[in-house]
Amino acid sequence: MRRSRRNAAPCFRVLLGTEVGLALILVVGAGLVARSLLRVYGDGMGFDPHGLQTISFRMEKSGLKGGALVSFYREMGQRLGRLPGVRDVSYVSILPLTHSLWDEDFPVTSGGTHDTDMNSVAPAYFSTMRIPLLAGREFTWNDTPASSPKMVLNQSAARQLFPGSIALGRSLRLKQGKKVTVFEVVGIVGDAKYDDIRAATMPPTAYVSMSQDDFKRPSYTALVRSSLKGRDSGQLAAAVRSLTTQMAPQIPAPEVTSMERIVDDALGAERMMTLLAVFFAVCALLVTAIGLYGTLAYATARRTAEIGIRMALGAKRAQVAAMVFRQNLGVVMGGTVAGVGGALLVTPALASFLFSTSTRDPWVIAGAICALGLTACAASLMPALRAAQIEPMSAIRCE
Repeated sequence: MRRSRRNAAPCFRVLLGTEVGLALILVVGAGLVARSLLRVYGDGMGFDPHGLQTISFRMEKSGLKGGALVSFYREMGQRLGRLPGVRDVSYVSILPLTHSLWDEDFPVTSGGTHDTDMNSVAPAYFSTMRIPLLAGREFTWNDTPASSPKMVLNQSAARQLFPGSIALGRSLRLKQGKKVTVFEVVGIVGDAKYDDIRAATMPPTAYVSMSQDDFKRPSYTALVRSSLKGRDSGQLAAAVRSLTTQMAPQIPAPEVTSMERIVDDALGAERMMTLLAVFFAVCALLVTAIGLYGTLAYATARRTAEIGIRMALGAKRAQVAAMVFRQNLGVVMGGTVAGVGGALLVTPALASFLFSTSTRDPWVIAGAICALGLTACAASLMPALRAAQIEPMSAIRCE
């Protein structure tokens, strides 16, 4: 009977090693998904959504057109800018990440045309969104229909429409039916996500000035960057509705939403996937810890007499604790090696779900190994300390 128990011990170690390896694969997968999501939030959008509030105006029934409508938006922006905590105010026709799209075909200097995303924005749009201005200038309210049409390109559009040359100061022709408009490129800005936050590359985008836009889009969305948080942001919404009632009582109350919420909605599937992956990884670590603790506690109980004899012959308590602690070390190391190999084989299946994250990210793998190592140490600590407290004579008598 004792022989069968000795033969069962290696089987238990193999099973525990397999459990450690599978746990490591789950932890690595969860780490990759979480790191990808953090990168999207951190630098994957091209603009800063934190502290940014959006105010959607519906001006179809306002009766305002042309210059009168532009004057309304300009005055509203000035009043919004005077509210406590407000730092920057601007407007945009198509709010990013809301699945709306406006694109046009522009001629390329090397020949042919290229499809380019478009948007109509107000002065201070790029500074409000925290999109860097790389060259030239932003739009101003002096860019009116009476002046020549102006355009700002992002880096991707500048490279594609003017390959191998400088785009700033050049002209772009936009043909819509029989109408041809020639735009002067007055600025180059950084790339930013437009429609799809999951896109691997930034879309080529051209911006036109709201004050020069004659495409009959009366409803714009205000962008307000402020330092207000929590309840104070609710006060901002109340102030916006009060201003709207004073200036244009005939229009519906504008809808106020944070840009962070829009981003969260756009990443709903990714956030749910990350939560599930982290949940299963934590469960795997917990099950592994229970398995290691139970096995080591059982093995320690079976060796009570042996431990008592060792201590009676002069073994120190620290040496006994270290001996018991090392029992799990081989299991964990073997399982870790197998788990790393399994992770390198399995995680490429996650490549399509990751943003700017390698499936072999060394920091994620190292973090997973550390998490598993700490779990194993915690699970092994209690049996090791219990073994060190065994009294030699009592242990010898228990056999």
